[in-house]
Amino acid sequence: MKFKYAQLQRLGVFEVVDRLPNGRKAIGSHIVFHEKRDDHGNLVKFKAHIIVKGFSQISGEDFTDTFSSVAKFSTLWIFLSYIAYLDWHLHHVDVVAAYLHGPLDEDIYVTIPDGVENSSSGRYWKLKKVLYRLKQARRQWKKHLHEVLTNFGLTQAFADDCLYIKCHKGQIVLLVLVYVDNMAIPGPDGIHLVSLKSFLSKDFEITDLGELKHILGVLISRDCPRRLIYLNQAAYIQ
Repeated sequence: MKFKYAQLQRLGVFEVVDRLPNGRKAIGSHIVFHEKRDDHGNLVKFKAHIIVKGFSQISGEDFTDTFSSVAKFSTLWIFLSYIAYLDWHLHHVDVVAAYLHGPLDEDIYVTIPDGVENSSSGRYWKLKKVLYRLKQARRQWKKHLHEVLTNFGLTQAFADDCLYIKCHKGQIVLLVLVYVDNMAIPGPDGIHLVSLKSFLSKDFEITDLGELKHILGVLISRDCPRRLIYLNQAAYIQ
């Protein structure tokens, strides 16, 4: 819990205020604890999150738009087939505490959860960035990530806005497929992959997971050059 609180402070998620503006109410918040497991169900670590009671948000006051797309499975199949055909490198990057990077467009106040510094002082947090369970959390994160990726020179695909493409001299040199806080990043060589990872690390704390092993419930493995096998429950495509 101390680590999570320090993380919120480091990322500038909130500022403490003594009182609420006239006519405003604070949204409730609390702490939840859960286990994080890997793709095979093995326990990796215990985690804590400070979340807000988003169900009490008022439309038009605490939020407006909430929609945020996720990658389509049809895009994923074509994406994997294309990479297998070209025998590209395929890496996996995870953004740590992704939602906490999304700036807010609205003024939102929350109660300080029990167990956190100043929780009994009668003071509040004014949120500067997103906390988990806010209705606009995913949308704000996606908007911020889009800005970062386009600043790197990637272009959003027309058919699926979770797919980004970078070209050089008329050739595709990098692809990025986004699913919430995970990115599958293929390229013909390591130069562009390293360059993108370095660029992302300037804005986010990232976990470089190396070669992609799992995405959207699909296990992925290579068994020889130019050949990619991916499995999803009863489906088997080679």
